[in-house]
Order: sequence, then structure tokens, then C-alpha cells
Amino acid sequence: MDLPPLGVDENMPIIKKNRLSTGIKDLDIILEGGYLNPGNILLLGPSCTEKTTLAYHFTAIGLKSKNEHVLFLTSDTTPTNIKEKASSLDLDLNGDLSFIDCYSSTIGSPSKEPNVTSVPGPQSLEDMSFAISDIINKTAGKKLRVVFSSLSTLLLYNPKDSMLKFLQVVSGRLRNAGATVLFLVEEGVHDKQIISTVEHIIDEKYSIIDKGGSFEFSVPAFGLTLPIKLGPNGLMIL
Repeated sequence: MDLPPLGVDENMPIIKKNRLSTGIKDLDIILEGGYLNPGNILLLGPSCTEKTTLAYHFTAIGLKSKNEHVLFLTSDTTPTNIKEKASSLDLDLNGDLSFIDCYSSTIGSPSKEPNVTSVPGPQSLEDMSFAISDIINKTAGKKLRVVFSSLSTLLLYNPKDSMLKFLQVVSGRLRNAGATVLFLVEEGVHDKQIISTVEHIIDEKYSIIDKGGSFEFSVPAFGLTLPIKLGPNGLMIL
């Protein structure tokens, strides 16, 4: 698709001001500017590269702005591995980026990456909460993007009541800070009651659908399903 660059014409009715770029121009046009800002966004789908790549696009576009900070909470891989995977898709994650690392300590190898706050593991909700508050305070005045990759790990390791309290408190703090938060959740891993708990704090929900080797991106609010494919520069809308 040959699309005009976003933000060139502020009078374009298709682009809403309370949106934050997804990092994929074609998807931004379809979503009228991107994800809701501030907002809590649920991305539900199978364990696949396509889902994490959406998070990498969202992170990379934020790092290109001098007025944004990105917080990436990782519970299932290391910060170094995240950067390497994104780089293999031609997505640069170097810049004003902080990590909360819930994974490296569980394998006995704390991260040596700069700007990484390590917590003992996915059950350390209080440590995560303090770390998130600290980053909010340190980045005051900047627009904040946040990725939970993946929220599923936290849901599996913590009681439902503890997770509900954690999500309510943390999502409220982040909303007050003007953040857009992308929660990645594995489809088919949790029962409906758990997903319902998460949806209490969600503003927008999107899904990745596995069509037997090919994938679609579902936008329930618009009744759309969009074919997607990984290319040399990340995720493409077909």
C-alpha cells in the first residue's frame, strides 16, 4: 500500500489525536492513528513470532521519538534476546528503553544490559510494582509506552486475586501517567475466568488468529480481520 506519511496533515479526519502509533503505518491508518492513548491494550493470540513482533514494532517506533520512553517487562526471555530477535527483523530497540526483567534471575544469570531492573521472578509482583512506579517518576514529562511480554507468565505463577489487585493498581498508575500499555496474552493457556479478570482493565482488544500456517489480525471494534505476514522489515498487512 502506498500511504501518505502519518502526521503530515493534522486535519486528516482518519487520524485521531488520542492514538499512539503501532509502528506499522498500514495498521495505523486502519486503527485511525494507532492504539488508544492512554489505554490498556490486550493482544491475545497463539505463541507465535507475529505477536511478539507487534510488540517490537510498538517499541521501536517509540524509541525514534525524543519525547517518549518505552518500558518493556519481560517474563519469558532475556532483554538481550529481545533486542537480538527484533534486530533480526530490522527493528532497532536501542534508545530510551527500560526493562523490568522477571526472567534472567530464574535461570541464575541476571542481565548485564544497561537500564535493566531485575526482579527475582514472575511471582515478585510487589517488586514489579515498585519498579514500574520508579520508572514513571524518572520519565515524568515524556509519553510512556509499556509492553508486558508476556502477561500470561504472571497469570500462571500468581493467584487470581493477587493478579487482579496488581493489574488494577499498576494499570491505574500507568493510565494516570498517560501511558499506552500492550499486554501480550497466550491464547488457549488460561480459562475464561482468568481472561475475564484481565478484561476488567482493558480498553481495546485485538487478536491474532492462526489460519493453519497463515495469520490474521482481528480488530473486533471494526469487525475486521486483516491478513498479516512476517517480512524482512517486520510485520506486514497484506
